[in-house]
Amino acid sequence: MRLACLALGLVWVASAGAEVLYRLPWPEGLSFMFTQVSDGKITSHFTKATLHAVDIAMPEGVPVLAARAGMVDSVETHHGASPEEDPLSYEGNFVRVRHADGTAAIYAHLKHRGVAVAAGEAVEAGQLLGYSGSTGDVLEPLLHFAVVRVEGDSSGGREDISVPVMFYVGAPPLAFAPRAALRVTANYSRPVEAPRAPSEGGQLFPSQRPAPEPGDETRGWRLLALWLAWGVAALGWFWRFSRG
Repeated sequence: MRLACLALGLVWVASAGAEVLYRLPWPEGLSFMFTQVSDGKITSHFTKATLHAVDIAMPEGVPVLAARAGMVDSVETHHGASPEEDPLSYEGNFVRVRHADGTAAIYAHLKHRGVAVAAGEAVEAGQLLGYSGSTGDVLEPLLHFAVVRVEGDSSGGREDISVPVMFYVGAPPLAFAPRAALRVTANYSRPVEAPRAPSEGGQLFPSQRPAPEPGDETRGWRLLALWLAWGVAALGWFWRFSRG
């Protein structure tokens, strides 16, 4: 009995200490860059609620997906009805999803009428929440993502406190911390390499060499033979010219 209780206790401690990983909040195959992170040299995230938030450069209209399963706490969707409208809040249109451990994820700056869920709706990781935009206090389209926990403040009220976030890609999952200028492709169907920022030797715009098509090898050999023939002919001409 004691051994069983000890085993259960160890399992509970391990699960409690396990780090929660978040999938990228955009569709499979798309690549976007983290432009603001908690340890970045340039950031506008100074408040308790935004200190560990990240900004992701993203054009308007990209599907925004749930990074973790939970319950939709609240939504806002009416901001940004016209380009001349002054920002009524920092976040603009948003979706707030509460997780099983009491934390909540905030997906902000969504487009006008660009929310696809309602308060009280259960969502799974990877489910559509809305579409990216530029509502709120921003100058260009982007996705603001933050995970917060609610704590009591000195006045007896409640306030959001942002917490660090670890994302993952690949199958099996490969965890990584968001870094400034890190461009990551959402890939959850096969193994991947660890994402690297340009300062870490990564590529700013990842490229992939196209697979050779049938006949490419034959054409390559023919082109090589042609260049060699031209080279021999040029050497012969130069030899005759130098002797004359």
